Amino acid sequence: MLSIVRGGPRVLFLKGDRSGLDRTLASAFPVSMHSFESALDCAGEGQTIVALHGKEEGGRREFRVVSSSSDEVLAALVNDASCRLESVRLLPRILFFRIFGDKDRVVEQMEKDLAVGGIPGTTVRKERLRSLLGSSAKNEIAVCFTYAPLNGPIAVADILDDVLLVDRTAYHDLYTFLRSRGLWYFSEGLENRSWNEMEIRIYDSWGFFMEHAERLRTVLGSLEIGMILGEGWGKDFAHILMPVRVYRLRLFTFLSTLLVKEMLVGLEYAEDGSRLADFDLYSGRDKISWGGLKQRGGGRENLGKATRAKLYARLHDRDRDRLAELERRLIRLRERGTKS
Repeated sequence: MLSIVRGGPRVLFLKGDRSGLDRTLASAFPVSMHSFESALDCAGEGQTIVALHGKEEGGRREFRVVSSSSDEVLAALVNDASCRLESVRLLPRILFFRIFGDKDRVVEQMEKDLAVGGIPGTTVRKERLRSLLGSSAKNEIAVCFTYAPLNGPIAVADILDDVLLVDRTAYHDLYTFLRSRGLWYFSEGLENRSWNEMEIRIYDSWGFFMEHAERLRTVLGSLEIGMILGEGWGKDFAHILMPVRVYRLRLFTFLSTLLVKEMLVGLEYAEDGSRLADFDLYSGRDKISWGGLKQRGGGRENLGKATRAKLYARLHDRDRDRLAELERRLIRLRERGTKS
């Protein structure tokens, strides 16, 4: 539930018969047209961004996002003589690295490690993001940094301007190196902060514990804020000798208790402001109160609506839709008066 490094799309600049190249691409793969920024925004790992040599009609270059890997794209073009492919220019391969906190500490430490022999023979230099467009060094690999979760497309606006260009090493070797040290680099950005283990307790008088647990997993999976170490049933006592059934999840996260509590308060309320459940948060034996969030909302219900809106805005579209559907299903079950 925490991706720290992953690959990005490959970018190809092609020279040849434009109409023939477009015809071959469209007949072999799903293709969509974009500006360069929107192409990067929507292209995922394993996809290819293609630009044809020269300007498009109207003076604006259009980029094609091809839903296939670059080697399959090139194979299709080479095997079709009618498209008259003349040359190919490759932009550096891209690796995305997620950070949290002090990005300079992470970038500087990674640059230092790679420069002094993290991978034998490696050379590395720091550049700005825009420099990638003018690069002709096809064997370079660009390590781009972002604060955004890596389980979906990374928008240009989410990429930090500092980029490490790594040369004289294989893509697989660098990917393996960063994956093996990824958690260490990620933790370096936390500076004086530390990872926190917390317990989330779900209370629901209607008994729909699994539905709420699934809503929580959807959010944790979308935001990638940590790892669930375990979960299961437990008991709490609302009053002496009055046990209450609860569902517990142990969360290991780099976020503070206040930020996690804000997320949980957002899950407690439906769109119409009705209360769906209680999500209590514990750090050790200490119960984390929502009181620290009061100044942000002015009252529990208003706070719930505000934190819910903020939570939904942070989710990927697919996860936002899934969470909304889970909420509607939960409300339908309650309206029928059916307990799980």
